[in-house]
Amino acid sequence: MSLALFIGLLAPVLAATSPLTTQTPVKNFRLPTYNEAGHRSMLIQGARAIVGADQIELTDLNLTLFTGDKAGTIETIILSPQAIAEPKSERIHGEHAVRFIRNDLEITGERWTYNHHEKKVSIATKTRITFHVPLPDILK
Repeated sequence: MSLALFIGLLAPVLAATSPLTTQTPVKNFRLPTYNEAGHRSMLIQGARAIVGADQIELTDLNLTLFTGDKAGTIETIILSPQAIAEPKSERIHGEHAVRFIRNDLEITGERWTYNHHEKKVSIATKTRITFHVPLPDILK
């Protein structure tokens, strides 16, 4: 076999092992994170993702937040049709609709940000909160 033919056959294999670029779509994307104790703290999932050097563009985001305990208890689920994750700063944000789900409440809106380090969600517009627990003293 000639060297040129060998290199021609090897080129697609080498290209497949190169780092992902911002133009490389990934289907069924999953990125788990763990706390210092080795317990799951967050799971970012998307039906499709475009991975860049500093951010991940996600379609059909399903962000699951865990309490960080050994049992792997789910604390919160955040759903959005499109989002951008910034793994280094542990931030995820989007301009489109978001649904923030917990056992005690549900929040929907648009133009949102989640900061995992601070455990803080900000929703800028069309915010609606539904409480799933009694609030007997709310008007006092």
